[in-house]
Amino acid sequence: MKKLLKGKLYRKAVAFLTAAAALCTSGCYLLPDEEEVLNPPTVKASDVSYTTVTAKKKDLEKKIVCTGTVTAENQYNLSYEKQSGAISKFYVRAGDTVKEGDVICDIDTYELEYQIEEKELSLKKAQLNVDIIYESGGSQAQIDSAYVDVQLLERELDKLKKQKEDASLKSPIDGIVSSIADVRAGDSVSPGQKIATVIDTSALYIAIKPEDMTKFDVGTSLSIRIDKEYYDGEVFMNPAALAEYQDEKKEDHNDVDDTGIEYEADTVYVRFTNTPPTEAVGQLADVVLVLDSVTDAVVISNNLIKTVDGEKVVYVLKDGEKVAVTVETGLETGSQTEIVSGINEGDELILK
Repeated sequence: MKKLLKGKLYRKAVAFLTAAAALCTSGCYLLPDEEEVLNPPTVKASDVSYTTVTAKKKDLEKKIVCTGTVTAENQYNLSYEKQSGAISKFYVRAGDTVKEGDVICDIDTYELEYQIEEKELSLKKAQLNVDIIYESGGSQAQIDSAYVDVQLLERELDKLKKQKEDASLKSPIDGIVSSIADVRAGDSVSPGQKIATVIDTSALYIAIKPEDMTKFDVGTSLSIRIDKEYYDGEVFMNPAALAEYQDEKKEDHNDVDDTGIEYEADTVYVRFTNTPPTEAVGQLADVVLVLDSVTDAVVISNNLIKTVDGEKVVYVLKDGEKVAVTVETGLETGSQTEIVSGINEGDELILK
C-alpha cells in the first residue's frame, strides 16, 4: 500500500515538473497570485494661499540724484598784513555768522596804547607852544616852525592809532567763519599768517559728477535737497561750458580764474538760485533733476511684472485664483512702473 502511494506521488511530481518545463520553453511564467493593489488614500488638497499687495495710485518721477558738498564760491583767508604780536582775544568761533566789519580777534596793544598816550601829551605840549609864541608876539617864522612840530606829532599819532585799529582783525564780508587756525589767545602771530577763514554765504554751489553729463545743460533748473528741505538750483557750469571759458581766458592772455572756484573738467556745477541756508556750508546735499513724471497713476513695483511669451503680465488674484493679466506700461524708474492698462486701482497683485 505504501509503495502504491509513493508511486502515485512520484508520478504526480514528475507530471508537474514536466508541465513547468513546457511553460518555460514557451516564454510564459507561472507566478504566484499577486496581492490585491489597494488605491492610495484620498487626501483633500488644502487651499493655496498667496501673498498679495493692493494696486494703488500715486505720483511717479523719473529722476537723476547726485550728491555733493555745499561750498562757497568765495572765501577769505584772514591775516594781519603788517602787524605782529600776541593774540589778546578771539571774538568768534568756527561756525559763527559775522557781518562786514565784525572783529574776529585782537592783537595785544598794551605797549601801543602807552605810546599813543605819550604822543597825545607831546601833541598838547606842541600846541600850547604855538599859542605861547603867538601871544608873546613871536615872529611868523617862529609860529610856523612851532606849528610844523604840531603837524609832525599829529602824523605820528595818526600812525599809532592806525596801528591800534589794525590790531583788530575784521571780517571783510557778511558770511560765516568756516575755520579758525591753530592759534589761541596768547599765541604770537606774524604778518601773513592765516588766522581765520570767512566764507561768503550769499553764493553757494555744489559740484557733482553725474554719469550722463548731457542731461545737465547750463541753465537747467533743478532742486537741491538738504536733509528734508528743498531749494531751487540751476546748472551754471558743465564740461562743455568750461572748455569755452578756458579758451576765452587763453585768448585774453589771462589764465587767472577770478571766479573763486577751482573748476574740474569732468564735473557739473550747480548754484542755489534762492537764498540758501548759511548753515548748509560743508553739508552734503542731493541735486535732483526730474526727467519725466506722471500724476495719479497706477504704479507697481517692477518685480511684479513678468514676461510671458513676449508679453508683459502681472499675476492678479481673482476669485481666489491666480490669473495672468497682460499689462501696458508707461513711465519706468529703477524700481517702479506706471501701469497704463490691464491693472486697476484696488486689484490684488500676487507677490508670491
